[in-house]
Amino acid sequence: MTNQRKNDMELCDISDASIVLSASVSDRGRHAVSILIEEIERRSGVRLPVSDCASVDRQSLILIKMIPSQSSHGDNALPYGQEGYRIQISQTDGRRVIEIESADDRGMLYGVGKLLRIMYLTNDKIEIPTDADLTETPHFSLRGHQLGYRPKTNAYDAWTPEIYSQYIRELALFGANSIEIVPPITDDEITGPLMKYDPLLMMRHVSEVCDAMDLDVWIWYPNMGSPDNWYPATGNDEEFMKPAYLKRQLEEREEIFSSLKRIDHIMVPGGDPGALSAQDLFDFMPMVAKILNKYHPNAKLWISPQAFNPTNEWLDTFYENVRKEPSWLAGVVFAPWEKHTLPELRKLIPSSMKIRNYPDITHTINAQYPVHNWDTAFALTHSRECINPRPVAQKHIHNFSKDEGIVGSLTYSEGINDDVNKFVWSGQDWNPETPVLETLREYARFLIHPDLEYDIAHGLLALERNFEGPMIANRQITQTLRHWREMEQRADDKVLHNYRFESGLLRAYYDAYVQRRLIHEEELEQRAMEVLSQANDLGTIPAMERAEEIFNRKYTQPVCIDYRSKCLDLADRLFEHIGAQLTVSKHQGVSITRGAFVEAIDTPLNDSAYLLSAFRVIRSMDEEPSRMKALHAIIHRTDPGAGGFYDSFAADQSLSRVEISHEWKDDPGYLHTALIRHNPGLLETAYSILNGSNSHTLLCRETLDRILPGLTSPPLAWISNLSSYYSAPVKLTYSNLDSQSSYTLQVMGLWGGGVNMTLNGASTADSGKTYRGLMETFEVTPDMIPSGVLEIVWINEESGIGPYINELWLRKNGSGGQPA
Repeated sequence: MTNQRKNDMELCDISDASIVLSASVSDRGRHAVSILIEEIERRSGVRLPVSDCASVDRQSLILIKMIPSQSSHGDNALPYGQEGYRIQISQTDGRRVIEIESADDRGMLYGVGKLLRIMYLTNDKIEIPTDADLTETPHFSLRGHQLGYRPKTNAYDAWTPEIYSQYIRELALFGANSIEIVPPITDDEITGPLMKYDPLLMMRHVSEVCDAMDLDVWIWYPNMGSPDNWYPATGNDEEFMKPAYLKRQLEEREEIFSSLKRIDHIMVPGGDPGALSAQDLFDFMPMVAKILNKYHPNAKLWISPQAFNPTNEWLDTFYENVRKEPSWLAGVVFAPWEKHTLPELRKLIPSSMKIRNYPDITHTINAQYPVHNWDTAFALTHSRECINPRPVAQKHIHNFSKDEGIVGSLTYSEGINDDVNKFVWSGQDWNPETPVLETLREYARFLIHPDLEYDIAHGLLALERNFEGPMIANRQITQTLRHWREMEQRADDKVLHNYRFESGLLRAYYDAYVQRRLIHEEELEQRAMEVLSQANDLGTIPAMERAEEIFNRKYTQPVCIDYRSKCLDLADRLFEHIGAQLTVSKHQGVSITRGAFVEAIDTPLNDSAYLLSAFRVIRSMDEEPSRMKALHAIIHRTDPGAGGFYDSFAADQSLSRVEISHEWKDDPGYLHTALIRHNPGLLETAYSILNGSNSHTLLCRETLDRILPGLTSPPLAWISNLSSYYSAPVKLTYSNLDSQSSYTLQVMGLWGGGVNMTLNGASTADSGKTYRGLMETFEVTPDMIPSGVLEIVWINEESGIGPYINELWLRKNGSGGQPA
């Protein structure tokens, strides 16, 4: 493989080095040195000898010592703090000397990690900068990641204990000091087809691995109610606190707590998942603390106010109990789906109470930090847990909350699709000033290959830029693939079979394939619609047959089949190399939305599914006039008529009417700002959803029947919607209206319960028209728009998510236009 490394530093060869250990190095410190030796050998094939004194026949020395912090005072104070280290590289007496010094066991581990990250380890060679003087202390005391062994994850459930050990080691070498595990019973199945080990056995293993490196062990432990009532709207499960069920819950916890070698903290989500009222939650926690401290006297309990649709009553009770500062409560966790921002949370709890961050780094949509203005084509094909390196966004999100008095972060993850984000987050937890390019270079240098460090680092940044703007016009996607293919052509077999390289390569091919499909299928739809517009001359049946043939060219004249084959091959390789479940059908992933995104590789990117389902209904009609009327209604469904407006809230131009109260950089969690949300699952299981029995699916069915009874697939416009979290208003403004004319406003949304809608400040409910959240119609009279401006606002009256505004028509009365 050609060496493409840039010469931004002078390197020296220390392949002949020996390691000299000071007698002051503790057992755990010696374990860290063992990791240093093993990782160097793993990557270079060179095994460095260890001794207690310098050898005369070795040209380079790695000197390792520990200086207890209590031995320093006054002018001799150590230049680093707790968990910190110093690395000095110099030329002394004709030989290269590398010194690692720390005051504690963790400092030694992180010093070793930094040394490995600045080394260039290739076959039979160890290189290092000729000189360096690094003194570092972590900014945050908590730095970690959740690695849950359960079926819902897109990889962890297929791991062996050995894979877990290595992955935890790599996270630790980049600065992590905590790992969070999950119990056997969560909001998931207890076991799955890929889980080869008992969940409790894996919990024990992870606990022991962490203890050997002196990493804190956390357990994310939800209070699951009865199996039929895991997600109640009120957050209350009366069964949970009954004696028999309570006894079972406590016995389960005792079995786990007594089995694990080390537990430092338990994090209990208030209701995501969970099924307790806020008061029951606080009544139950002392019982858990008693059992926990029986086996782990110094372990602490943390709790989060996250919950599905929390009521104000639930939250008031929660914070009222927090302010009592119960002895078992160590701190509060800022987690996904919390109603309040971090600064608001800080004000709601005692100033002395610790806050831990629990950021969602794994999801792209329907998440704590969704991708900003993501194109619908991405949502349909990449879904919620694709391979998603977002280094620049993650740094911003991290630093957005770094000054809010938190102790640090322990991230939420559902597998390895967010692998890059984990290492970026650890780098920021260690030092928020760290440039992401530095972290990405170290990631590539140590975890993939040093000769590709710059190219891989920039390739990962390019993958993040692929997500920007409309996919169909994003030229970055082609450039990104070219960049990754060039690396692929010169990479050796070791790199080509490295799952981290394979992940980036797959995303580059996948993005390019989807973009080419999007261009192709958009063109097919335009041609099909041209044919359908000639139905008066051709007849409805011949017009639909020709349109159907055009749509089927997606299959008969496919584009970029070599890209598609490459994606499927890489998905197979990732399953083999790291257990990544990128498809449901072959790799046994839980679902497309849970990481198996490659299953969606051929998802239609135009309205073919909707139109073909309409053709089937129209063909069943006996009379040509009826068929013609139905077809005309379908192909002109979005026509607002002369002087009217139509907006689909998946399109960039429609956002120009939306009031954006905060830019993304000022509200990355969208707690105060309207946002575009996507629901790709609506197409993923369209038939079952549209024929379901819950309120949401009944709205879909009712609304579809208003378009054409019998449809089984929704329009593509329904996949994306304008929405908000909690009480953030959604506001649209239409200008330049004819103040002398009346208009008919039609709003299409798949949900609207508990939402108040106003037109120029007047509630629609006041005129007897409540917004329910499906195809609703409202009259706009001239006296309502004297200045020719119409402002439409939706505000949640209850907690939760909504409204879901998919489409909007504003038709000037008497101007024509096709009612939807």
